[in-house]
Amino acid sequence: MKMGFRVRVPLATAIVLGGSGVALVVMVATQASASAIPAATRAARMLLTARATPASETFSRPSGGVRLVLVDQRLTTAEAVAVAVVNGNSSAIYRSLCFVLEHHAAQGWRAVTRTHGVRVGCPIWAGSVQAAHSRQNEQLELYDDLQPGRYRITLFYRPVPKHWHVIPRLTRRDRFIRLAIIVHRAPARPPPHLSEQRLVQIAQDAAAHAGDPHPTLIQHAAGTRFEAVRVVSGDLLFEWNWSYLIAERGRFTFSGVGPRGGAVTGSVLTLVVDAQTGQVTDSGLGKRYPRLRQLGRVITDAHS
Repeated sequence: MKMGFRVRVPLATAIVLGGSGVALVVMVATQASASAIPAATRAARMLLTARATPASETFSRPSGGVRLVLVDQRLTTAEAVAVAVVNGNSSAIYRSLCFVLEHHAAQGWRAVTRTHGVRVGCPIWAGSVQAAHSRQNEQLELYDDLQPGRYRITLFYRPVPKHWHVIPRLTRRDRFIRLAIIVHRAPARPPPHLSEQRLVQIAQDAAAHAGDPHPTLIQHAAGTRFEAVRVVSGDLLFEWNWSYLIAERGRFTFSGVGPRGGAVTGSVLTLVVDAQTGQVTDSGLGKRYPRLRQLGRVITDAHS
């Protein structure tokens, strides 16, 4: 069970043609229609996208009325940054949900498709509809194992007809917009540290809350949150703050799970704990004990 936040956006149904020509019904994020937006609001949006870009922002050259805007900052590895997609057209666009990230090496531009051996390439065909004269943020992941140097990001898009029903999937033959960036290595800092006593207390509190105040085994290892979550579940969560992965054996129960408020039982309880704040950011219950050694040194806090 992961802890986090979800942002609701308006949804519209679109029909996207798959590679075999089969029509697929998908839900795409969209803005309210122009007719539903007051005239004053529409005018303010048009003024916002038409105004001069502040000196604190860097932006790409417009391509077909679309441009990318990035707050001028020192970009480093191990961070996620927001890039604004500005559609200055009078019609909506259908655009990719992610950026193609490329690194400039001796052999030329090479797409970044893996991090820590895991595939992370951008599936450009999956997209969303962005309204005319609008500005939306899209997250750019700068992985912690990127090599410092020159990079560029590319966003593919196509104009959307006023009365559209079918949107073919995006391809590399569609229109695109690019932005060049420089990525620096994140400054080296000593990882934050929680005492073993604090970790044991966190583990015991979680175990008691899950119905077993006396777990038979408590162990932990340290690494980034990205690594800890991947070891536990295989999921990709692009946050690189230093964390502890705690694993416990016992007889645990999570109550009030799911829409019907049922109970889930398991013999292994896992916790991902932020090393800076001591907060549990992710927790899970199951039968598989995680391979803590994939993170590093394993410390046994309690055993019976």
